[in-house]
Amino acid sequence: MPLSGGNSTVVHRVAETVRRVTGDHSAAVHDLLKELEHKGYPYAPRFLGVDGQGREILTYRHGTAGNYPMPAAIRSVDALESAVRILSRLHHLTVGLRLPVGHARHLPDGVEPEVVCHWDASPYNFVFEGSRAVALIDFDEAGPGRRIDDLAYFAYRFAPLCSADNFSDGGWSPNTDRWDRLRRIFTICPDPRADELSDIVIARLGALKLAVRDGPNHEHGALYSRDQLFIDRNRDRIVDAIVAAAKAVPGSDCTL
Repeated sequence: MPLSGGNSTVVHRVAETVRRVTGDHSAAVHDLLKELEHKGYPYAPRFLGVDGQGREILTYRHGTAGNYPMPAAIRSVDALESAVRILSRLHHLTVGLRLPVGHARHLPDGVEPEVVCHWDASPYNFVFEGSRAVALIDFDEAGPGRRIDDLAYFAYRFAPLCSADNFSDGGWSPNTDRWDRLRRIFTICPDPRADELSDIVIARLGALKLAVRDGPNHEHGALYSRDQLFIDRNRDRIVDAIVAAAKAVPGSDCTL
């Protein structure tokens, strides 16, 4: 049975497993998933092997993915806070982990990695039971990075740090308090590099515009441009929200 929501590959469910085509990145992803299983990380799919059609076999996780437009439960504060804790645990368990050649490369040359980042920690790559995140899926883009790289993109998608003109795309209501939600993210996961967040997201959106320019989703380029402009105009508010979070007591294992 085909599963909805995939942007680049067709994904099928077979009984309690998921089958996906493999690529150059797959060996690194499989190594990562096996390492996470070994370390007791319960939120990622388990790698079960390759089937007769050459597709990877992963465990299927029941629940609701945060596909756009999102229902109210997935736009809730509970969903945001449970999701960022899952992401932070991934970072904690992958400090110093090096993946084999073939993984996705997002980190600029000369920047020293800290952890393995998911690199697409968006609502549609989390699985929810009601308003609680219970799994993180689709590790195809996973690779070396810094915590702030994942947290910045997570904040872009979950706060959200987007133009009000794009609110309806995610199902956000006009009264969404993006600054309080941003503060909550960095209260749970404090990071000293608040002043870098805007530039990280603007650069990431620039890369996304190039990626979709000649494809079927080319119209997303205009959406990303509006979001870049919004973030650039609100740099001070973004920093203020993260600085306010730094004054609160950390609420997770992000500092371990």
